Order: sequence, then C-alpha cells, then structure tokens
Amino acid sequence: MRMKKGNLAIETPVKETGAIKRRKGSKKLYVDFYYFGHRITRSTELDDTPANERKVRAFLNRITERIENGTFKFAEAFPGSSDQEKAYFTQKEGREYRPEPHQVLFGDYAKEWMQTIYPTFGSPTKRNDYKEALESRILPHFQNFTFYQLTSIELFKFTESLVRQKGKDKGKPLSTARKVNLLIPFRAIWNDACDHYRWILKSPFDNLKKKLPKTEKKEHTVIRLHDWLKFLDNLEDHYLPIAEMMILTGMIPSELGGLKRDDIEGDYINVRSSYVLGEEKKSLKTAFRKRQIVITQAIRERLQTILDRSSFPYVFVMDDGKRFNSSRFSKLWQKAVLKAGIPYVTSYSARHSFAAWSLIIGVNPLRLVNLMGHASKQMVYEAYGNYVEGLEDDAEEMLDYFGRDFVLPRKSKSPVPFRDSTGDSLRSSALTTGTI
Repeated sequence: MRMKKGNLAIETPVKETGAIKRRKGSKKLYVDFYYFGHRITRSTELDDTPANERKVRAFLNRITERIENGTFKFAEAFPGSSDQEKAYFTQKEGREYRPEPHQVLFGDYAKEWMQTIYPTFGSPTKRNDYKEALESRILPHFQNFTFYQLTSIELFKFTESLVRQKGKDKGKPLSTARKVNLLIPFRAIWNDACDHYRWILKSPFDNLKKKLPKTEKKEHTVIRLHDWLKFLDNLEDHYLPIAEMMILTGMIPSELGGLKRDDIEGDYINVRSSYVLGEEKKSLKTAFRKRQIVITQAIRERLQTILDRSSFPYVFVMDDGKRFNSSRFSKLWQKAVLKAGIPYVTSYSARHSFAAWSLIIGVNPLRLVNLMGHASKQMVYEAYGNYVEGLEDDAEEMLDYFGRDFVLPRKSKSPVPFRDSTGDSLRSSALTTGTI
C-alpha cells in the first residue's frame, strides 16, 4: 500500500517491469519486456534456479530504472544483438551507434562493403581483381574474424600460407608482389570500416611488407627479332597483322579493343579509349596514355589489311567478326609461343619490345616517352632500359622492320593531337576514305 506524506511517496515498492520466462524444452531463463513499443525476448544463458532468477530480476529492475532516467543503452545491455537492432534502438535513444571492433565480423562488413562501396569503382579490372581476391582468398580465411582479431601476426600467417591454386606451379608459394596485391582490397575494407565506425586502431598492414621475403621483380621479356619472326610463323594468319601492330606501335590489347575507325585521322592513330573485360573505358591507365601515333609505311600496310576485313566501327576484330577480345587473343598468343619454341613471352612483351627496339635503332628517348604514353624519360629507362644480350646485333634488321620513316618521321602537319581538342583536325588521309 502506497503511503503519502504531502506530495512525496515515502514508501514506494520497487516497480517491477518485464517478466522472467521459461520455455518448453529449455533449462535457461529468458527476459521479456517492451522497449520503444517493441517486445524484447532474450535468453540469459543462465540455468533455471532460484538464485539465477533473483539475478535476472535484479537485472530487469536495473533496466527499468535506467529506462526511466534515460541512461539505458540497449547495445551495451544486449551486445549479442544484431547490428541493425542495436543501431535502431541506439538511434531511438538519441545516440549514435558505434560498435566496437570486437563486435563486428570482417565477413559481415565485407558483404555490406561489396554492396555499397565496391560498385562505385569505375575500373572493371579493379573490380574483377578485388572480387577474385576477396572471394577466393580473403573471405574464406577471415570471414569469422572480428576486426579486433585482425592483427599483423594473423595477416603474416595468412600471407605465409598462400600458394598458387592452379597451373604448372600449383602448390608453390606466391611471390611477395602477388601477396601484396592480394592485400590491397583487404586494406581498403579495413580503412573504410575504421572510417565508418570512427575507430582509432593501429593498422595491421603497417610494416607488413617489410616482414615478407623479398623476391626478384619479374621483368617482361624483350623479344629478339629472330624469335619474333618464329612466333609470327606460328600465329594464326588472321592475327598476324594485329600482333605486328602491337610491336610497331607499343599499343596494348585493351587499347586495340577500344580503337575506332574514327580514331584514325590523317596520318595519325589517336589512342584515346580502351576496352577492358567487356566494358568501354573513356579514360586510359594514365592521362599520358592518351596519345598520337604517326602512321609509318610499315604500320600503314598492316592497318590496311585489318581495315579491309570488315566495316565494323572498331578497327580490330576476331576471326569470327566479333569485337577484339584480349583474353581470347592472349590464349592464341600463348599457343603460338609454344609452337614456335621461343622463350616465354606474353602479349604485353610486345610493348616492352617496341620500346627496347626503338632505343636500339636510335629513336629519341623524349619522342619515345610520347609514343609510349609515359610521363617522363626516366620512366621509359626504368621500365624498358634493361640491357638485353645481343639485341644490338638485330639493329639493322629492326630498322628495316620498322622502316626509316619511323626513326625520322616527317614533321606533323597538325600541332593538334586530337580532333576533340579544337573541334577540327585534318581528315584528308586515304585511311578515312578507305584508300590507305
């Protein structure tokens, strides 16, 4: 019975809110109460004993008191609840929900990240690399780790366990460079999680690279001229002029796939787009890759053969008439390499060979910078300046292959590299009229 003196409740019994529940088939006690109009039922994981019942009742009473004075925090009282539930009630309480690192699983956040952040990446190559690394390597190992458990030691143990999953070297350890590349999407997710939840944590990626064994950087092989000719003898006829265009211009497969007939203006090829993994890219690897290539007589001959094959708006096509596909072309390239019995070279080696051959036959390095689409002469020397034994012996044959008009090109008739720079450009060449 409540007794009053004046306006004060002198003797007020403790107000009990909620109930202690028992469930059929369970020996545990459950709490059951309402919060912001929502019914909350949770197992206490305590056995159904009188002593535990008193503990649970005391817990419910504390909840009631804190709810009434505005200090109750659902996320702290029920840390095992879902992030969505904790965020909902924290917002209702007028606070911002920020789970601690030990409360968030890497796999759960990575799944959300793939739905929100991942699609914003413009590069299809980047998206493909990130997805492959996450799905095949990172998530199978770390999906049940909390962010608190992601330490530099765990990452190092992970990198040490990485081996090749297929091919002739299956089971052999990955190179350090490959390990570092696999960690790039991992680091991106870590950084975004710390930013999202405002965590101040020491990054487990700091100094990790220093712990990894150093491996020699794999250089792209520069092709000797006699090996190149053997390769061409074993490449399917349809792709001969395409491969030659690569070594005569330094263009890579993705740039070939993006080249349109409209990009051939006057005596110039304008490289301004690429085609990667089935997606058109208006921007190239760097701003410097957007460049202009003078059409020499050697290039003109191969280009005419290619243009005569179809009226397709894109210059390069596969033997079935479809748009140039770099993945299919790479397989055909490797098939020809094996048949020729020459040292292993990839299609990208054609670009490196273009640079090395150009330097051997005396092309001005500053001009080569523009032809390659690089930012500086230093980059050309660092990437392609390695000495190749015997390469200078091929100099005369290389010069004949490229043509002397490649080494000493005529002066450009137009100082404007691209039509869209001013809205006008010379289009008088027979290339654009079909009489190259």
